[in-house]
Amino acid sequence: MKTLASLAAIVLLGASQMAVAQVNMPNPGAPGSSPDTAVRLVVTSDLMLDRYIKRWLHQHYPGWDADPHQFMEIGPERYAVVYITAPQQPGRRIYFRVQKNPMEDDQSMPPL
Repeated sequence: MKTLASLAAIVLLGASQMAVAQVNMPNPGAPGSSPDTAVRLVVTSDLMLDRYIKRWLHQHYPGWDADPHQFMEIGPERYAVVYITAPQQPGRRIYFRVQKNPMEDDQSMPPL
């Protein structure tokens, strides 16, 4: 009976560690997880872009390491994509929609 109780305790402790790991995983629908949910940044220079990206990542993914951003064009839209990693977590890409002015989306829409 003691062996069964010990085995149950070990299984429960292992399950609780897995549950903690699942809670720490970023939400796949979180801002920046895809081009559709990209974090919108209005910047006038690459230096400002670097600062905004670092600040946003520090606030939303503390303790994660980030590679330098790479630009990606999807249609007329420009994205800065950053690959981030953390110990015992799968790496992921964060998408930032880069705009020169806040009205850029409105200008690409045809008039009604």
